Amino acid sequence: MAFLSWVVYFLLTRQRFTPPRATWLAIPASAVLVFGMASLLARASARGDISVVGPVDALSPIFTVLPDALLSGTLPSPLGWLGLLLAVAGTANLSGGAPGQGLRTLFRRRDALDAFGAAVLLGGLSSVDRWGALEIGPASYLLCSHGAAALLTTIILLLAQGRRLVASLSRQSLLTIGIHGLLGVTGTAMQTTALMSAPAAYVNAIRRLSAVVAVLLGSTLFREPDLGRRLAAALLACAGAACLLLAR
Repeated sequence: MAFLSWVVYFLLTRQRFTPPRATWLAIPASAVLVFGMASLLARASARGDISVVGPVDALSPIFTVLPDALLSGTLPSPLGWLGLLLAVAGTANLSGGAPGQGLRTLFRRRDALDAFGAAVLLGGLSSVDRWGALEIGPASYLLCSHGAAALLTTIILLLAQGRRLVASLSRQSLLTIGIHGLLGVTGTAMQTTALMSAPAAYVNAIRRLSAVVAVLLGSTLFREPDLGRRLAAALLACAGAACLLLAR
């Protein structure tokens, strides 16, 4: 869906497509990172404890700093480092458990190891996306990266679970896939555009702040407990976001 959406975009806008010349390695790297990250996170969420998976996965901005420095030559400023630490600490607490709890169980639980792997891959993915987008533009890069990810995923699924894939293509499933694809292409477009003007670690950290909205929604709609701690964590994460915006 994401690949087809960008094809339609280029056809309607008649924008010039820029082929990935010097940064062609970003295309297969992005596809592999997306597949690996999504597979690990899905497995961790399906068979694990979200109070462990959430805080560990929230560490992903930390793993963005080094690859972003290597690919794009960007390092956080002192204020940016402070914002990253505050945002990661606040988001990890919002995810359902204390950060220390997730780290203590990291090498003893399979779900925590899967989430840790997903966080590392997400850090690399954000850096690769920024590198590719800066070189050829967000639209051209997303068309190539989504196309490569779709091709890789299709080949792997046909080889590993071809019959189950065909059986899952019901009308209801296709509707769900379509909605998910449209939401996904919108989100990645905004994120990749943001990567053009800020270090990948900043964008990745602010992206994780979507958990802040869940605090009030969870308390209002589902009467989730421990609202005081969650609000304190939300304020911590928002303070981190403010530092990141000022550091830009």
